[in-house]
Amino acid sequence: MRNNRPDSIQSAIAAAYTANGGLENTASDIGVSTALLSLGTRVDEKRQGGLGVNYLDRLGRMHRPSALPLAQHFCALGGGVFQPLEARGPGCLISLSGDAAKEFGDVVASALRAKLSMSTTDCDDTILQIDEAMGVLVRMRAEAVKQRGR
Repeated sequence: MRNNRPDSIQSAIAAAYTANGGLENTASDIGVSTALLSLGTRVDEKRQGGLGVNYLDRLGRMHRPSALPLAQHFCALGGGVFQPLEARGPGCLISLSGDAAKEFGDVVASALRAKLSMSTTDCDDTILQIDEAMGVLVRMRAEAVKQRGR
């Protein structure tokens, strides 16, 4: 793979290929040449357009982990973050409330640790703790929406 600038669409496309087992696997799966797919990770002002969104859509539908870097990329462009949901489902509001309280406590403890240590490892842990807390809150929201509709 090419050495692309982090947070670029080319980097997101390369990560999608990697999530699908590499360039060759992806080319075989979606029925195009490796040369064509490789163009999607190259910055070239002379070439019109880019790798077709239809190919990326097909890849994401065939292999869900390949959609993750693309979702993260476009959410970041929009000023947000993409938070994938765990497959275990929403749960009930009471048990999720306990989970949320625990996760929030973990976030606060981790953030304080990161601030005091100034270590990248502790900052990475804080990001992970925030992601886990957001996952619980998103599941809570889904459960509340489901409960409202009853």
